[in-house]
Amino acid sequence: MKEDYTLDIFFNGKLKVYQKKRGYRFAIDAFIIANFVQLKKGQIVVELGTGCGIIALLLALKYPEVKKIIAIEIQSSLALLARKNVSLNRFDNLIEVMEIDMKKLPQIFPAASCDVVVSNPPYYSLKKGRISPEIEKAIARHEIKASLEDIVKIGQFVLKEKGKLYLIYPASRCQHLFITLRSHGLEPKCLRFVHPYVSEEANFVMVEAMKGGKEGLKVKFPLIIYERHGKYTPEVAGYYKKEGG
Repeated sequence: MKEDYTLDIFFNGKLKVYQKKRGYRFAIDAFIIANFVQLKKGQIVVELGTGCGIIALLLALKYPEVKKIIAIEIQSSLALLARKNVSLNRFDNLIEVMEIDMKKLPQIFPAASCDVVVSNPPYYSLKKGRISPEIEKAIARHEIKASLEDIVKIGQFVLKEKGKLYLIYPASRCQHLFITLRSHGLEPKCLRFVHPYVSEEANFVMVEAMKGGKEGLKVKFPLIIYERHGKYTPEVAGYYKKEGG
């Protein structure tokens, strides 16, 4: 593993994560959405597009009382890496990594079978932005294998009534996000904008949507990433306590 991977250590050694030196690597948005998610004891959670497993691992660390976290990943190399990270952190009894195209989940998953769905979806349509020549990065960033609508449709299918879907998405595509959620019976209930600095516009938005929920939206105070010169704000620093950095 040493030659092709880095080992990142967080929370005083409580979480260890292998990542490829080249290819897709997670960013701060994974930690932000993981800390936005609210879980309860005994819930079944599905993560769509787990990558190396970072969000599932963070949720397992924060909410060990959930019943199961099912982490879905289409890319074989990343699914294998996610399984390694799950075993490394001794979460085999809590996290199950499934290597499958998420669009096939309705064929094998019972409808209305889980409580919470989480996803850090591809942010860009195929018509926007330069597509990375590295396939892992390309699939993570652009809607090559799954679009926002695919993720929302799958979430709606697997969620129980009043179940919740959590997403992080570019703030500039907020209208598209809301239209897509509501068109599939998922009502936005809680919203939080994410700003790089207090003086800059939001670049991300996090949303909690409820299947079959009634109209009524709570907008939380903004999340600011940096205080100055790349130094995290106290809130974000608490999300991202990394050894050696």
